[in-house]
Amino acid sequence: MKMKNKIYPVPVKINLKKRLILTGKLFALFLVLLFSSCDSDEIEQDSYYTFKGETMGDYIINRPELYSEFAQMLEITGVMGLLKTYGNYTCFLPDNEAMQNFYQARGKNSLNEFNTDSLKKIVYDHIIKDMEVTSDLFVNGFLPYLTMSGRFVKINLATVENQLMYMVNNDSKIITRDIEVHNGVIHSLDLVLLPTENTIVEAIAKEDKFSLFYDALMATGLDQKLQLVKDYDYSPGSLIEEDGTYFNSCIIRVPKERKYGYTVLMESNATFEEKGIKNLEDLKTYARSIYDQIYPQDAGITDITVSTNSLNRFIAYHLINKKISSKFFIEKFDNTGRYYDSKGQTHSVKTVDMFEYIETMCPNTLLEVRTLRTTNEYNVFNMIPETGEAIRLTDDFDNDAVNGVFHEIDGILAYSADVDRMLSSKRLRMDASSFFPELTNNNIRVGHVSPAVQSEEWHFPPNYIERLKTGPTTKFGYINADDRFQDYQGDEVFLQEALYDFEMITPPVPAGTYEVRFGYQPTPFRGAAQLYWDGQPVGIPLDLRIKADDPKIGFVQPGIDLNDPEGFENDKMLRNRGYMKAPASFRVIDEIWYTGIGRDSKDAIRRILGIFTFTEASNHTFKIKAVRRGQFMFDYLEFVPVEVLEYEDIY
Repeated sequence: MKMKNKIYPVPVKINLKKRLILTGKLFALFLVLLFSSCDSDEIEQDSYYTFKGETMGDYIINRPELYSEFAQMLEITGVMGLLKTYGNYTCFLPDNEAMQNFYQARGKNSLNEFNTDSLKKIVYDHIIKDMEVTSDLFVNGFLPYLTMSGRFVKINLATVENQLMYMVNNDSKIITRDIEVHNGVIHSLDLVLLPTENTIVEAIAKEDKFSLFYDALMATGLDQKLQLVKDYDYSPGSLIEEDGTYFNSCIIRVPKERKYGYTVLMESNATFEEKGIKNLEDLKTYARSIYDQIYPQDAGITDITVSTNSLNRFIAYHLINKKISSKFFIEKFDNTGRYYDSKGQTHSVKTVDMFEYIETMCPNTLLEVRTLRTTNEYNVFNMIPETGEAIRLTDDFDNDAVNGVFHEIDGILAYSADVDRMLSSKRLRMDASSFFPELTNNNIRVGHVSPAVQSEEWHFPPNYIERLKTGPTTKFGYINADDRFQDYQGDEVFLQEALYDFEMITPPVPAGTYEVRFGYQPTPFRGAAQLYWDGQPVGIPLDLRIKADDPKIGFVQPGIDLNDPEGFENDKMLRNRGYMKAPASFRVIDEIWYTGIGRDSKDAIRRILGIFTFTEASNHTFKIKAVRRGQFMFDYLEFVPVEVLEYEDIY
């Protein structure tokens, strides 16, 4: 592929770290000027900082030979003013030739033949607000930042004639990247970005390599469960007044939409054929060989549209009611992942494998995703430790749809007897945010914050989250990953200072006898609450103000007691009182409030709720009711088979 014979401005490169320092200095100067006087007449004229660099809007206007068409579109839609203001923006900027090709492809001659709403969507598809995404953040797959139209941008990196080529959304080539302007960064393109408007089912239908899976999806009727796009009746109500305010370096957010989303993991026809599966009947036979073994009571169900039929279960196990791109299944080692801060650090300890448990649309089943630190692998699905067998994504991932994403996998995914044994014989730690699909589908769990903001504190109107029941005085919220928190994955569900009363439905847990634990972080601002499991109170009310080193709990930091250097005897004493130290697998990043790893901290703790026997795989209810006013926070739950307790590690 040859580069176009055009002359583009040489981009001015500014190191990202230097840019953040500069931004901080300018912000400090702004504060000095702001608070030095309320009367601007008292400030000397030469005390003002004069910005001589071009804004993004100015840059586009000042180069009409390249960008006059896009500039006109910005003016028509009223977005030009935004790109001339303070802030941080990333613009994927199509040139004039790209715009002309776009008109011709639509059977039109100019912008004047489009309505304003359609032009505004096109503009929004090209702009990421509140984030400067330079090419050093590019890796294959979706960028973790939404455009103003609420869609992900996909990057494809390819080497052509020994040169690295950057493609966007598969087709558009970046001609000039990293053009630094005063309020952001520009990447010029040779084609207009046009994200698909196909639903996830429509998108799969266009892929011949997945035709067998698609046929089974349609035959089982499971395609009907992948149709929702958006709750068109949703309104944030009066809460919207809080959106955009700041508290404690957090920006308050209120969801403006309530979107649905889906993920489909699919085998190609070629992968099926390797197992001798060439048609729908072969697939039915294969599904029976797996699921009749796990669910013998349902072996006689032949109607494939019934959820307990083996083929229906097989296809449903590939479906997830969250839109999960490849970067967000689990933590990534590069600086574009969910748990990374602006310096590329995470809350997890890098020598410890990390796990995520995802509920599938196959009734009462989980999908495990893990890391393998020894090989620096991510997105390893359902690995069987005894054999090392696992499912992985191929290089055909992050295929976009308006309400979902699909990925090709390299083997046949099934909830087999081996997977059931694996999941029911190990500790299952589930982050609180993983309980609620709405947090993923509306880009809340991932977050979309600028370097000037530590995290987002989300406030939700009643009934926003389906699996949550709240009382009239309950104010439910969520804070995504914050460097200053000593939390598992850095985030937390919280209830504001009120007499709260709420009940949530957990993901399914395999049948078995488990010790169930509740992970939290105590502070003086918390209240006290009675905890309930499946409707029954567990223990006395929990006082969330009491830190772990309080005599009532008895925490001693490992390494302090020379007679118990590892802290194992102290662990036994804590267990006798119904508590445990936090795991050694996570840490705080910015040690402004807390220090070190969870296990070494008095500020992170686990409460043992009790031993429970689950006769079948199912969801459960976890209820919290305030007995003393104050905050409540929920970090994670753990389910530990009793046979594992004797040899459980500290991680």
